[in-house]
Amino acid sequence: MAAQIDAQRVSNRSSLRHFDLFAPHREHLTALAKRHVSPGERKRLCVLGAGNCCDLDLAELGELYHEIHLVDVDEAAVDAAWSRQPARARAKIIRHAPVDLSGLVDKLDRWSGMIASADELMQHPSVTCDRLAARLPGPFDVVLSSCVLTQMQFAALNVLSSSHPLFEAVREILNLTHLRTLATLTAPRGRAILATDLVSSQTFPLEQAAAGRDLGELLKELVATNEGIHVANPRQLSWTAQIDPMLREAVQIEYPLDVWLWQNGPQHVLLVYAMELRRQRKMKE
Repeated sequence: MAAQIDAQRVSNRSSLRHFDLFAPHREHLTALAKRHVSPGERKRLCVLGAGNCCDLDLAELGELYHEIHLVDVDEAAVDAAWSRQPARARAKIIRHAPVDLSGLVDKLDRWSGMIASADELMQHPSVTCDRLAARLPGPFDVVLSSCVLTQMQFAALNVLSSSHPLFEAVREILNLTHLRTLATLTAPRGRAILATDLVSSQTFPLEQAAAGRDLGELLKELVATNEGIHVANPRQLSWTAQIDPMLREAVQIEYPLDVWLWQNGPQHVLLVYAMELRRQRKMKE
């Protein structure tokens, strides 16, 4: 896992050179964070997987939110993102790093050697959510998961491999953990936005498939045919939220809020969509 975190730090540094290419992606995510928020409401935003914040206009969000909390495992990236903002925005940004959103940093190497009990696996979502709730000053009015789910899932895949006996269980546990984290950190009547990449041009002829197409219709087609990243499929995430008794009572899911293409470097394009989790009531224990 240490190697996976180092790789993410390297990725954060390298993506800075593509800041201009990120502009449409940044506009979509910033617009989602601004939905239903009016100036003067003193609302608080929490961004999970903030990284270097190339995908958010923090200065623009700073004009709307009373506080912006940036959460990531890469402390240097978050600090650098804060330092690049104008003074008015910096005054509203609170940094939380390094923070492990997966809860796997100190476990997955051991789990890869099959040193794990059934109880530890089953309790992982609750333990991780409790730890994050204690670390972060929530609940927040809006929580944004900024394309971090697949980063955590790929780290688990790289450590375990798809043939590992625990891989299937771990990837479902990780999805459940992240959904519960969103619900736990979101205030009642607040909303969480889960934005995630689903398909990459590196593994699918995305640009050809998207040419001249309504991206919402393309998303429906990809979901129906189970194309793309299994754990990022909105049908899979909605199913997880429905079968979990805590989430079933706590959130109502709507998707897609938006669908767009992310030019993540000169030769890499991702299809990204966002879903909303509206908090209904206090989560069951």
